[in-house]
Amino acid sequence: MNIVFVTPSIGLGGAAKMLCFVAESLSERGHKVHIINLRTTFVNESSERVLSDKINYYVAECAKNQRFKRFEQIKAIVKIAKKANADVLIGFTLYPNFMVSIAGKILRIPSIMSERGDPKWTFNGSKVMTFFLKVINMCTGGVFQTEGAKSLYGKRLKENGIVIANPIFIEGEVPSVKQSEREKTVVSVGRLDNFQKRYDVMVDAFEIFSKKHPEYILKLYGKGMDEEKIALWVKEKGLEEKVKFMGLTTKPMEDTARDGMFLITSDFEGISNSLLEAMAVGLPCVSTDHTPGGARLLITDHENGLLAPVEDVAGLAEAMCEFAENYELAEKCGNNAKDVINRFAPERIIDMWESYCVKISGVK
Repeated sequence: MNIVFVTPSIGLGGAAKMLCFVAESLSERGHKVHIINLRTTFVNESSERVLSDKINYYVAECAKNQRFKRFEQIKAIVKIAKKANADVLIGFTLYPNFMVSIAGKILRIPSIMSERGDPKWTFNGSKVMTFFLKVINMCTGGVFQTEGAKSLYGKRLKENGIVIANPIFIEGEVPSVKQSEREKTVVSVGRLDNFQKRYDVMVDAFEIFSKKHPEYILKLYGKGMDEEKIALWVKEKGLEEKVKFMGLTTKPMEDTARDGMFLITSDFEGISNSLLEAMAVGLPCVSTDHTPGGARLLITDHENGLLAPVEDVAGLAEAMCEFAENYELAEKCGNNAKDVINRFAPERIIDMWESYCVKISGVK
């Protein structure tokens, strides 16, 4: 197959990480892979990600006038896809999904949209988003991370679409730490973006938990636009000595392997890579039951982790207390969590992607 991917960037986020995995894996299996970057600069040259030299990279050039930016990018996608003799177009995230739908119609080739987040938050009822959804629903097929995400699209996409979870990426040996050797820490890994990740809820929940378990500290790995705001909340609650900002990590499983438990308080997520990685190393995990169902796909409550409703500060604090006070429960959930290594093995995931692309394109 000649496969053309369209992406907003080849950066460090979860969607970009997944695109790179799928593109490189399909290239290794003998397919001709092309990636079109919608950014005006060639991100791959900025050292964010360096991919296989077997993959062809392009930038969708656009007019300086922002009013015509998307039209120019669609024209560029059509031109590149023609040159690549594309059998199928695959978009990753909102704008690429919109564009491959239109480009596919122009070229009369199949298009696949890939939902990497929560469409409930994306398609908010505005006229613009309603139009975007209508166009994206015209794609030939769709890849969704959860059934919840899939259910919010049109009838055709629901019938022709497929649910494919994120894989768990393992490099080298998986760190293994006995529950009895874990530190008195709560750890979280993610972009410091309060709109989605809800660090206000996290800090409030940790404050309640800390009053019962003052021996614990909270470690935050990540960077983002709301770091100063979160630090101010921490200071206002007098938790400066209890909450540590750790900065970015390029080896989260190694850096968090000895921590006491993992905490994620998002309102919405696709499938959290940081939650997958925490489970892989056997961390007892506490998560909000965020939409569109990624956490519930990974966690069975009180079997391999603990779930609490979104924005439930008291419930999250109670869940942390359960792990801190019940060694047997923490050990059981941590040990059971490691099964994500088998459930979401990369080979299984790429098999599903390849089979689906063959089905939609009609080309082996």
